[in-house]
Amino acid sequence: MHFQNPVDLKQLIRFIVDEKKIQANLILDEGCFLETADIRPLIKVINYVLNYLKQLSDHPIEISLDLMHDKYLYSFLVYTTILEPPPFSASLQAVLDTYSAKLDFIHEKGKYVQVKIHIKR
Repeated sequence: MHFQNPVDLKQLIRFIVDEKKIQANLILDEGCFLETADIRPLIKVINYVLNYLKQLSDHPIEISLDLMHDKYLYSFLVYTTILEPPPFSASLQAVLDTYSAKLDFIHEKGKYVQVKIHIKR
């Protein structure tokens, strides 16, 4: 038998940020719950994203969670003057596929790097 456990995505990101002792500015919507049997792969993806962004700047990471009509949107952004960031793992999308989620990597040269995770509701 396969049980689904609703995970509060707001509490999840707060927990990860606290555990990693990361400087972050959080803007998190209420009511974002993911039905899943195993949240660990998503936690690993979020940890990878935070570790990746942390190496690019001393600025706090801007983290938002938006409740949208058809999805939840995690946005991780760090301001950086870096022109060529290190390679970003291409294997994360395969992990996110298990949650029907999509990842966007956005780099505005010399300004910021942003990672968006779109999770279907």
